[in-house]
Amino acid sequence: MKEQNSYILHNKNSLKNIEINIDQDIENDIGDFCFSKNDLENIKIPSDLDDIIEEPFLEDKKERKSYLVSWVVDLLLVFILLLPILGIYNPNIFSKIEAVYPFFVKAHNFLDKDNIIRMLGGKVGDENLKDAKPTVVVKAKDVKKPKSNMEELELIHSLANSLIKAEYKWECTEVTPKTIKKALSGVDYLQDEYQRIYFRSNLEKWQQGDFSNAVEVHNKVWSILKGNIGEAYALDEENISKIKEKYFK
Repeated sequence: MKEQNSYILHNKNSLKNIEINIDQDIENDIGDFCFSKNDLENIKIPSDLDDIIEEPFLEDKKERKSYLVSWVVDLLLVFILLLPILGIYNPNIFSKIEAVYPFFVKAHNFLDKDNIIRMLGGKVGDENLKDAKPTVVVKAKDVKKPKSNMEELELIHSLANSLIKAEYKWECTEVTPKTIKKALSGVDYLQDEYQRIYFRSNLEKWQQGDFSNAVEVHNKVWSILKGNIGEAYALDEENISKIKEKYFK
């Protein structure tokens, strides 16, 4: 019994001590948070408080700006990488950039399915041209001076047909100094300024007996006329030799 009472007494004393300790801790904590008037008067607000507050927001803005710049750069890189592929697939995208347009035309023609078949020694099927009409040959004496945008384009196309090889050519006009001169005389009827510059420059080469650009010229005008069959894939060297022999010795 005495032991039990001693145990109870001990526990009561322990609880009392704990209560005293807790009260003391609370008083200490309150003391730590109490400021005298003098302490309050000595508190100084930093002169650059606005800058301190703004700093985290500025950092966030910088990060967002950096992300945006990185995103734009990545987009530009993807676009730059895709440009050559697009140019080879459709050279007319670069038709107004004379420095690169011929390259894309050549690459497009070289990678054309039918051209690859020819290079491998195969023959290109002509099942889509079974009912095609035979090529019409327009004599030089029957060529008239163009008097409209469309007439000029059609004459250049018909002349170019005589200088190139293609899967199908509906009409070929005899290439002579006179027919070239008539084509040159109609350049001013072209409505597009770039086309006037482009075709005048290339026709002037024909006037000198230089037909090395014929594939490019043909495919340019063929594209403008929305051609879908008969894209040029090579020069007709045999016919060009005959023209040079006859008119450009």
